[in-house]
Amino acid sequence: MAIDSLINKLQYVQLEPPDKILSLYLNTDTRDPEQQRGEWKIALKSGFSRLKEYLAASNPEEEKCLDGIRAKMNQYLNAMGKDMPRSLVFFVSDSGIWEAIKLQVPVDTRFYWEETAVLDQLRDLRQTYPSTAFILTQQHEVKIIETVLGEIETVERYEYDMINESWKNCRSAVNKAEAFEENRLREHVTENQSRLYKRLAASLDQKAAAKRWERMVIAGDKETADILDQHMNKPIHSKIQKNLLNENEHKVIEHLIKEA
Repeated sequence: MAIDSLINKLQYVQLEPPDKILSLYLNTDTRDPEQQRGEWKIALKSGFSRLKEYLAASNPEEEKCLDGIRAKMNQYLNAMGKDMPRSLVFFVSDSGIWEAIKLQVPVDTRFYWEETAVLDQLRDLRQTYPSTAFILTQQHEVKIIETVLGEIETVERYEYDMINESWKNCRSAVNKAEAFEENRLREHVTENQSRLYKRLAASLDQKAAAKRWERMVIAGDKETADILDQHMNKPIHSKIQKNLLNENEHKVIEHLIKEA
C-alpha cells in the first residue's frame, strides 16, 4: 500500500545539518467547530513564526532552509484553494524531500524540525484506520469501496449475471435490460439468495486475501450481511443495516467510518 511504502521510505532518512525535515501535521477540517473560520491558517502561520524566531537566534542557516520550505508549502496550499481535505501531512526538506498527504481523517496540528521524519502520528492513524473494504449490498448489486486511512483507493461495482449465474464487474456484465426484465432478475435473486451470496462470499474471500484487506464492513440488509458473514472465511468487522449502494462514495465512507 502506498502509505506503508511511504512510511518505510521515510523512516530511514537521516539528514545532516543545516538540512532538516519539517514534519507537519495540520488539521484543516472545516467541519470541526474550532475550524469554522479557517483557524488552521492562523495555526500554520504561528507555527512557522515561532520556529523561524527560534532558528534566527540559534541557527541562521537552518532558518534559510525553513524559508525555502515555507515558500513551497504556501504555493502548494494556495493552489488548493478551498478544496481542502480534513487534514494535511507534510514531510519536506530544503534539499528536495517533498511528501504531501491529503487525509479524510482528523490529525492533531504539530510541527517538528528534525534530522529525521516524525512518523508517530501517521503510524497511529494507520493503525486506527486500517485497510478496509466497505461492501455495499442491494438485491442483485454489490459495490466494494477499498480505503486506507479513510481515503478511497478503488471502487468496484458488481451485478449478478443471470445468464452465466455469476457476479460480474459492471464493466463486463451482460446488460440485464437486454437479457431479462428487471422484476424477473429480482425474483431469481430472491429465490436463490443463499446460494448466490454464498458464491459471492467465496469471491470476496479471494479478493480479501489478494488485496490484504485488514477489515471488512458490510452495509446492506441484515439477511444478505448474515449470509455473507456465515460463508466467508475472513471475519467481518461489522455489519450495518443501511442501503447506501447508490450514495456518493465519499459521503458513504465518512458515515460508515463513524459506525464501523
